[in-house]
Amino acid sequence: MTDRDTIPTASVIVPTYGGRPIYLNDALRSVQGQRIAENEYEIMVIDNSPTGEAIKTINNDVKKNAFRPVRYAREPRVGLHNARHAGAREARGEILVYIDDDVIVDQDWLKALLDPFKNPQVGCAGGKTVPMWEATLPDWYHQFDGGYLSLLDLGKETLELKWPVCVWGCNMAVRKSVLYSVGGFNPDGLGDKRRIWLRGDGECGLQEKIYKSGLRVMYEPKAWLYHRIPASRLTQEYFYWRLFTQGIQESYERVRKIQGKRLLTLRLLTHSTFCFLKAAHKYQSSVRHAQNRVRLRAEAWSWYGRGQHQLRTALSRSLRRHVLQESYM
Repeated sequence: MTDRDTIPTASVIVPTYGGRPIYLNDALRSVQGQRIAENEYEIMVIDNSPTGEAIKTINNDVKKNAFRPVRYAREPRVGLHNARHAGAREARGEILVYIDDDVIVDQDWLKALLDPFKNPQVGCAGGKTVPMWEATLPDWYHQFDGGYLSLLDLGKETLELKWPVCVWGCNMAVRKSVLYSVGGFNPDGLGDKRRIWLRGDGECGLQEKIYKSGLRVMYEPKAWLYHRIPASRLTQEYFYWRLFTQGIQESYERVRKIQGKRLLTLRLLTHSTFCFLKAAHKYQSSVRHAQNRVRLRAEAWSWYGRGQHQLRTALSRSLRRHVLQESYM
């Protein structure tokens, strides 16, 4: 058996929805440049775009690198969790390493991210995510936590994390066996905004299940990468949308926690009214407090999204079935 025929330790999985060919190619080139034996990992692109366009955007510089070939697979069912699960099904490695298509990794990133898995009690690990700003920061940005841009810096030391602290899916690894044993990712981002109500708590939902299983979740700062932040993500409109989706996620989590309790529909309807009142209060506060106006209006959008999702889940049996699924694999 040659080195090329051996089973790799890790599969680096890059889900993409298309539309960012330069970003995708930069990400793949950086992954190809890892200072780790070539037979220890494979690289996979999971095309989640409706038209299957990602294969057209991978340029010759990426394709011709014989030392680090890139595997390609389609997942026509739109949804980040669907793409991540497709990557798990196709992967040959036991450690599944997930990144986004808009990151650039350090040369020693993969080696550092795999290091915690030497301990068999570690089920998941993630690394530091550093911003690569592509535009000037607006003067209101300080009102927000970096987590809304998937940024993460928990310090310079390796840490064992405790719930509810999570690592982000743009820089995260999980044992394949663990992913399957806990039921996989919960729903996450959807390329089609018309299906936004199907969103869930994504990688955080997965990590909550890993925590509950008794396995460890680790933070390894040496496994760092750049996350590109374009000008389009530094607008007020983006943060309003981002917190709107956060509200949907929080509603999803609440429905799953109160399932099985009496008068579930009434509970959802009552809470939706509470959320709409909170949204109105936050918006009124934003009018009075100019120094925190963007943050308060974003919070109003979060409460509105939460209320809308509670209401829709109360009134739609199909949405409720979706939210309460045990596994989305």
